[in-house]
Amino acid sequence: MKEVIEKTLSICPRCFKRIPAILYEEDGKVFMEKTCPEHGRFKDLYWSDAQLYRKFNRYEYVGSIQVTHTKREKGCPYDCGLCPNHKTATVLANIDLTNRCNLNCPICFANAGKTGVVYEPTFE
Repeated sequence: MKEVIEKTLSICPRCFKRIPAILYEEDGKVFMEKTCPEHGRFKDLYWSDAQLYRKFNRYEYVGSIQVTHTKREKGCPYDCGLCPNHKTATVLANIDLTNRCNLNCPICFANAGKTGVVYEPTFE
């Protein structure tokens, strides 16, 4: 039996309908499992180190600043952007010094290696 860490909501990757999902630990990793009534079951790696995931969650912080750039109409995740449902706080700030990277991660938020131009500051 799976040890459910958390119940949450996700979306079907095919029809984009909001569906229930669970996060659970398996082999020291955290996976998300969700089932769409129309398209079936999906399992995705959510966090590659379950122990580190639990450690990070101890520092969860819900911000107090409400910044609204979109209206709440359909709810998450359809009203993308900073909507009235969310409060914000800078929990982790990344400063990219270079875009030189050869990992080619499919979920890279920095698009490293995709620009065709390498940016690197001088050592001075």
